[in-house]
Parts: sequence; C-alpha cells; structure tokens
Amino acid sequence: MSVPRPAGTALSVPRGYVEYLQARLLEAEASLTAMNEKYERTKARFDRCYARHGITPEEDIVNYINAKGMNPELKFWYAKVEHFQREVTAYGTALTGLDAARRMLGDDGYRVPEHGRARNNRRALNRPG
Repeated sequence: MSVPRPAGTALSVPRGYVEYLQARLLEAEASLTAMNEKYERTKARFDRCYARHGITPEEDIVNYINAKGMNPELKFWYAKVEHFQREVTAYGTALTGLDAARRMLGDDGYRVPEHGRARNNRRALNRPG
C-alpha cells in the first residue's frame, strides 16, 4: 500500500539524481574498459607463459583450464571486470527505467491530481457530467 501524497506534489525525479546516475555510469564504463584491458594483458601474458610449456587451449585444454582456474591474478582481474559489468548494467538500467517512466508519464512527469479533480481515470469516466 502506498502512502497518499499531499495534493500538488510532483513525483518527478530530481535532475541532480539523473546527473549523478549518468556520471556514475560514465565512471563505471571507464573502469570497465580499464579493468578489461588489464585482464586482457594479464591473460595474454598467462597464455604466452603456458604456451612455452605446450599448454594451450588447442593442445591441452584440460591443463589449460586447470592452470587458468588456479591463477590468482587472472581471477582477480576477471572479478574486477565482472564487478564493473554489474555497475554498468545497474546504472544503465536505472537510467533506462527513469527515461521510460518519463516518456510513459509525459515530459512534465506525473503530477498527483488535486483533491476533488479527476484526471482521465476509470472513475471519472463513469461519473455523470
């Protein structure tokens, strides 16, 4: 159950909050790019090291997967990549949801009707003129 709001109050999202979400999304995207690059460099170094011993996905997939799973540096950077993927998803989803709500409710946002006035709802349609 929702708590009734006083007449005349707006349910719009403050512009500062949207700007905050946008800034956080940009930070998360930049961090994701940086962590992905670090992971790719670390993985390339890992692949070169193990290839010298004949352990590659093509030659010995079982040992390659085992070695990759036991490498703490790869685990660390991959965990960072996953973390920033989740942040990008969260902030992007929040902004997408706010934008969809804004479009659905109109550019001005949704305003609670004043007491005694009905606005295009079923109860208003059934009332005599």
